[in-house]
Amino acid sequence: MTEQANRIDWLERQLAQVDEFIERDSEALARSPGKYSLQVALNSWKSHQDELHQELRQAKASLQLEVVQLRLIGMRMDGSIPLKLLSKLSDSFNRALSYAAYHLRHGSNPKKGIPESLAREMDLRLSDLAFGSTRLIFAGNVAPDMTGESIMEGALEQIFDVLKAPTHDRIRELVAVIGVPATKALSDMLGVLEASKIGAELSWPAPNSKVYHWGGTLDAVRITHDRLSAHQDIKPEPTTLFGVVADLKENGTIYVRSGNSKQKVSYNRQQFPEIQKLSLGMPISIKVMKYVRYVALEDREIITYKMITED
Repeated sequence: MTEQANRIDWLERQLAQVDEFIERDSEALARSPGKYSLQVALNSWKSHQDELHQELRQAKASLQLEVVQLRLIGMRMDGSIPLKLLSKLSDSFNRALSYAAYHLRHGSNPKKGIPESLAREMDLRLSDLAFGSTRLIFAGNVAPDMTGESIMEGALEQIFDVLKAPTHDRIRELVAVIGVPATKALSDMLGVLEASKIGAELSWPAPNSKVYHWGGTLDAVRITHDRLSAHQDIKPEPTTLFGVVADLKENGTIYVRSGNSKQKVSYNRQQFPEIQKLSLGMPISIKVMKYVRYVALEDREIITYKMITED
């Protein structure tokens, strides 16, 4: 592990701890509004949080590029990759990451394809064909944006979560995070590999020193491709919730109260700057994506809401 990776890992652990303290003190202040000592402590933690975000942004910016490796495995891989297969895999992987990144930031899918500004920000490219020409090396920009988040890093984390999801239900939950188009692009990539009877292994050494890994066999491709079929009947609908902000959580949840009912709305950490504009008791009309899932064994529908933010 490099010194810079150690630094990033330490900063992220410190930031996670500070986030917990902020949530704890925010809840305490809500129970005892106006208590001076709690307000002072909360302000101090938030100031420290800003400092850590700044340090983390600078540390990640110095790394510049993510490197992701896709290794192809199988009897048909004789030391080279057919150009048609290379084109299909590269296109699917690019679409999966780009759509996931957009959905993380906005909670919805782009209406006219991936914006050019996001494509430039991610700067995803096929960097190299490694030894034997059966290893595809992808590189992309890891530098954080003004909020301290690297959209490339966030998208890659979610892609691995989807690929490693153990059940159809878990995949349904993750589709609400990265969106149907990103999930479909992943499914398309696995479909190409399965049809060609080629196994695959995807790996990524993240800036915080964690190594992400998926696959390694043709069976892994087949099993994951089957699980990703769950995305086909997911058809979220945009809607608007009206009410007042009943609760705010830094862990990705806000609650909107309307009369006697209270709706839970989830958001991604990439949308947190919009959450910072809200306050408890504030009247709100919030755009959301509505996901409906029918549970046959219980004969009921489960409705979840994901926040939408504008371009």
